[in-house]
Amino acid sequence: FSMSSISSLLSDPNGPWKEPILDDGCDFKHWIVRSYDPDRDPDNHGPNKDEMIDIYVKTLAQVIGSEEEARMKIDSDSHRPYLYAFGALVTEELSHKLKELPGVVWVLPDSYMDAENKEYGGEPFINGQAVPYDPKYH
Repeated sequence: FSMSSISSLLSDPNGPWKEPILDDGCDFKHWIVRSYDPDRDPDNHGPNKDEMIDIYVKTLAQVIGSEEEARMKIDSDSHRPYLYAFGALVTEELSHKLKELPGVVWVLPDSYMDAENKEYGGEPFINGQAVPYDPKYH
């Protein structure tokens, strides 16, 4: 393909790109928020789970308004060194505000990891509390 033919394909309103392909569970209400630990160094394996959850709550509270409400909007968490992230149930508008916060790497629509059981993945966060560690979530 030449660049002009690719460009015309992409700009064609009746082309194959007119409808996005969404994974099951991608409803633009559930978001995965990737963050990082700015103080991490080679001798320290980063914050523990409780410290990361505190960071997640404080991050989300900046766009929600309160830490209490933020806790109730978090639906999952991950505190693995390779993926400091949390799942949040917020509007698309708030997801855009989250993207602008310091410490947030990216915010993407979440989708089911287990479509059959309608589970998003990560360690569940239920009624504002993290569920104790269970290997089945990894």
